[in-house]
Amino acid sequence: ASVQVTPVQTQPERDQFVSACVPRMSTRVPKQPELVCGCLHDNAVLKVDDAEIRVAVMRGIAETGVPTVQYSWVPTKTPEFVLETLDKVAAPSLACMFSTR
Repeated sequence: ASVQVTPVQTQPERDQFVSACVPRMSTRVPKQPELVCGCLHDNAVLKVDDAEIRVAVMRGIAETGVPTVQYSWVPTKTPEFVLETLDKVAAPSLACMFSTR
């Protein structure tokens, strides 16, 4: 008898992000926080090309409800690079959080 082993599928990045984002976002945006978090991922997080910074931005949103990055989370990146990234995601983030849906 042979045993079939099915690999465990991990949630796609978007699903993981939305799951982490919703609890914090529901206190900021009580109506449809899932849609806001999905919008943040699709329109802000995905604009970040650098993987290390992208993970930090996702962490910041999940922990604070807004795109933020602590320099200690990305010690190999310059403060200027971090600020450029946050500037890049600011407008899409505001649109997701405050535009009429």
